[in-house]
Amino acid sequence: MRIGRFIHRVPAAILSSPLHPLLSRRRMVLTFTGRRTGTRYPTPVNYLRRGRELLTTTSGSWARSLDGGAPVELRLRGQRVLADAETVRDPDAVAEALTALVRDHPPYGRWANVRVGADGEPDAADVAAEVARGRALIRIRLAEPT
Repeated sequence: MRIGRFIHRVPAAILSSPLHPLLSRRRMVLTFTGRRTGTRYPTPVNYLRRGRELLTTTSGSWARSLDGGAPVELRLRGQRVLADAETVRDPDAVAEALTALVRDHPPYGRWANVRVGADGEPDAADVAAEVARGRALIRIRLAEPT
């Protein structure tokens, strides 16, 4: 088993269990279907909620599976939630989301290669460098409540 898969399984297991409150304030499991393989991939991600939208960023190639939009399943605060997700590559949108995520949860900066200053602000040069390296925004729209 690749180490990356193992590292993902531990938080995914916690987020899918009664112990989810330990992590679920800022983390969730995003499950999507690979476009080429048809395989379902549960992926733990940090997120920022803005109304009926959730934002996360990634430098992973898996974001291509969400190009043009795709249905996803979330394990959000212990609940199974269906949603639609899309990859956004607009540099300004990615930079704004990455900055907001790191500002909301400074430890996310370590994962995203963004330093946080003593004032709590993400380093703008690091944000720009991540955007230039191809970091993408994943915008998730929750279904309207019935």
